[in-house]
Amino acid sequence: MTVAVSSHPQATLPVVRSLLAKASRDGKQKSGVLGIRARPTWSGPRDFGYADFKVRVLPCASALAVRDALRSREDGTWLVIITDRDESDLGVGITSHLYGGVLRNPDPWDAVRDQFGATRIDRRLVIDPRARDVAAGILAARGDAPWPPARAGFLTLDHVCAVVANRRLGFNDLTEIVAPEEVLAWTADSGRVVLLNELRDLAGEPLAETVVAWLAARCVKAAPLVAYLLNAGRVDDVVPLGLAGRAVLACQPGSEPWVLLRVQQLNLADVTVEQLLAFVAPAEEVTKALLARADDAATRQTGRILARADILLDELRAGSGVDTSDYLRSSLTSRLAALGEELRRAVARSSTKALAASTDDPLVESECLASVEAALSKVQEHALAHHRDEIRVERGIAGVRLVRWLATESSTISGFAPAMHRHRDLDAWVDRAYSDAWRGVDEESLSHGLRAVLEAVRLRRDRHDSEFAATLAVQTTGSLSLPEDILLIEDLLAHVVVPLAKEPRPVLLIVADGMSAAVATEIIDDVERRYDTWLECLPTGKARRSLVVSALPSLTQTSRCSLLSGMLASGQQDAERSGFASFMRAHGLTSVLFHKLRLDTSGAGFALSADVGTAVDDIAGTGVVACVLNTIDDALDRSDPGIDWTTDAVSHLRPLLERARRAGRTVVLTSDHGHVIERREGRMVSVGPASSNRSRPADGGPDPELGEVRVTGARVLMHDGDAVLAVDERLRYGPLKAGYHGGAAPAEVVVPLHVLTPGEPPTGWELATPQQPLWWHSSVLTESIERTEAPPLPEQPFPKTESLTLFDEVEQPAAQDLAAQVLESATFAEQRKRAPRLTLTNRQISSLLRHLMATPGNRIDQATAAIALDIPLVRLNGALPMAQRLLNVEQYPVLDRDPDGVTIVLDIDLLKEQFGLSG
Repeated sequence: MTVAVSSHPQATLPVVRSLLAKASRDGKQKSGVLGIRARPTWSGPRDFGYADFKVRVLPCASALAVRDALRSREDGTWLVIITDRDESDLGVGITSHLYGGVLRNPDPWDAVRDQFGATRIDRRLVIDPRARDVAAGILAARGDAPWPPARAGFLTLDHVCAVVANRRLGFNDLTEIVAPEEVLAWTADSGRVVLLNELRDLAGEPLAETVVAWLAARCVKAAPLVAYLLNAGRVDDVVPLGLAGRAVLACQPGSEPWVLLRVQQLNLADVTVEQLLAFVAPAEEVTKALLARADDAATRQTGRILARADILLDELRAGSGVDTSDYLRSSLTSRLAALGEELRRAVARSSTKALAASTDDPLVESECLASVEAALSKVQEHALAHHRDEIRVERGIAGVRLVRWLATESSTISGFAPAMHRHRDLDAWVDRAYSDAWRGVDEESLSHGLRAVLEAVRLRRDRHDSEFAATLAVQTTGSLSLPEDILLIEDLLAHVVVPLAKEPRPVLLIVADGMSAAVATEIIDDVERRYDTWLECLPTGKARRSLVVSALPSLTQTSRCSLLSGMLASGQQDAERSGFASFMRAHGLTSVLFHKLRLDTSGAGFALSADVGTAVDDIAGTGVVACVLNTIDDALDRSDPGIDWTTDAVSHLRPLLERARRAGRTVVLTSDHGHVIERREGRMVSVGPASSNRSRPADGGPDPELGEVRVTGARVLMHDGDAVLAVDERLRYGPLKAGYHGGAAPAEVVVPLHVLTPGEPPTGWELATPQQPLWWHSSVLTESIERTEAPPLPEQPFPKTESLTLFDEVEQPAAQDLAAQVLESATFAEQRKRAPRLTLTNRQISSLLRHLMATPGNRIDQATAAIALDIPLVRLNGALPMAQRLLNVEQYPVLDRDPDGVTIVLDIDLLKEQFGLSG
């Protein structure tokens, strides 16, 4: 027996809902009967809600069944009758009850057309063999909210796919014009595969495949690759595989990585170079955008993508091409390994050179330094080089800084003041980089490179420490005078704090106990980086920071008491308080001193205690507020002091600076002594009674083999003015700690002094220029950048053209570099005439050009530019346009900023062309 199957279409819930919306005028009519001509079967819910009324659906195979359904209809509801009977079979008595008096055909495209307000439909939608299923899927995907209407009544494939993607796939305001980056950015968000599966379940496979094909087509040549991954449910692999594809591009076409990509990863008959390029580029752009964001969600996305990309790279066996990627983690690791090898090679012969000549001679050859700089450039070009979680790069940069220093010739000193200056200008920065590099990385090649550099640095630094201690011993006898920029610690209040406090702006004196000159550079850099309002000042006419010499031994009870008493003294906090109060009263100033206990009793929810905050705010009543911060000194006893010293790392420093800024106080940041770090390389020597781990009585005298020095005089406040101090950082007289002080190493004796202003500098002070050595930020290959004033412009810099013949020889400027040629050119003279009010001197322009010309790639950072122009960094943004006004002839970018906004670039070829130069 053959069962007849109705030729009518199947009614589905989306079609019913669509027809019901039209019949009820989008829910305004609360009851009625909707007749649908379709197979008398129903797989959806018998009863459901629509708008704010009830709906019942009844399939009816006969006119009698329809009549029974009408009789049983409840008031206030909509009844939907599905039947394959014609109106003639039902009769007028039944059809008169139906909406419109007729049965409605369940053509899903009619419903789609109605929902989009369209009169025409894109033929690409209806020619698909599964067009009805696609239409049913569109209706199912709609939900309760209306679809955006079709433009000009024409419903296009682009419009349908865009609105479905927005509503169901998590896109945000996707339009019909979509860039590949938008598609790949969508895949980068975890959970997209869930949305895609939900669309398949809700609207069916035909619509899902249509939308996927449309999204993939937005990637143009990469469409087959993206389509396969999306259809295979590998949404999360789209961007990672794109990143790994960069390494595949570096491999020979047809090689194993290409085969694995095509067969194992994509299951495609062929993948061309053009297709892969079109896939890789947007993947890298998406990753770049994620890296630029600082939110936690982007960080999680980036971490997942990069981890997966490296797994795929291994599966593709494309490691040989990894260095070509600027985004793969393994690429950065490879570049760091190369940097480590260059660091090791650069210092391979340092020990031999130091023994053969002197540790102050250049210990790294210029060719080796150039190779190190090239390797560092490759590292810094990587997108992850400046990521907040990437510490290996900073440790590598520390190694490069040390190699730059080793490549320079260290000046010979002849006295205590030059030794102090050398530590301030160079060795303190070396110590800072040394600490960063010593903390190391978990990357074997770079670790070996850093270790080799540190061993070479130690050769020179040990020599410098010995020279410093020898001059200290002479100076301590009191036989030598000191220059203006070197103060004894007992004179700091009288020479700095009191004059500042007598200005209209009061003073906050912060004594960071144990802060070395190296740590101070790190804290000041952090202050200036975080707070635009805090600017460092120097005495007018001075180019470098002032320095302070600790009392001896360089211990808290001697140096801090001397500092706060304004005279040589030894004692604890009671002596400091009484001495400080007496000194300030003697100078006619009101003051208050806070030690650790009162600073720490701030109470729950408060960064500063009430009395500290009140004192800082009381600018009319309290001329000098002094606070002693113990974080650094305490760290020597309890933890590893080799940490990143920032304003947050030093307890109370940040809220004190903020309170001082609001109150308008000048801040004097200083210390009582510095410290050396225990790096588990030292040795303990038993010497009997000792005043500290680094100081002892002079009984028996110093042992030069151990690295000791004897000091005598009035500034030696223990051991009856005669003591032996440790010089070698690896020597101690007591139990193992994280760090020590009390010795004669410059890291312990040299006390930093920084004056910070929240506005205009006080009277007698001016804004400081950058204080770091040239090699700290810059790849300038020489410290001997000339800064002499350029010669005056000649009236006729070049022979007159009318006096020349074809056979005349033009004499070129002899022994002149490009910078001199620029300033002596007629073009530069004309540029000067056009901008007579520019305040930059020829000397400053010449210095800037020389610094740029001395770097590989003719690129310098902002700090180096400020050093070259001899201006405070805060004024660079005003000075650089002046330099561009003089050098950018007819606005050609001879001098320009890099797209990163911070690097200054000189186009040498354009410079020669615009100024008519040779050489």
